Amino acid sequence: ARSLSLLSDAGLGMAMFSLGLFMALQPHMIACGKRIATFAMAVRFFFGPAVMAAASIAVGLRGVLLHIAVVQAALSQGIVPFVFAKEYNVHPDILSTGVIFGMLIALPFTLLYYILLGL
Repeated sequence: ARSLSLLSDAGLGMAMFSLGLFMALQPHMIACGKRIATFAMAVRFFFGPAVMAAASIAVGLRGVLLHIAVVQAALSQGIVPFVFAKEYNVHPDILSTGVIFGMLIALPFTLLYYILLGL
């Protein structure tokens, strides 16, 4: 069990290092361009919670559980999607920008949804 914990911690650290190295090697701070980054953030923080709300309502969630699902949809994404994007070379520039800037602006959006939903 301890060896799995060590491997898990090392894997997360290496993923974070890989993301940082990828971003450092980019010629611009926003690797994919401002328009695509803005679109990605809009999809992440507006469309994502809206889809989560619709899906949650469709399966019968109501009240506090629905609100929690929407707030969780507004949280920042993890590093693992970037690792897969880089590994398979499927738009790692967009994912790296999304992860970095998503972490920066996730708190205000999460707080906004938290306040609007009255949690």
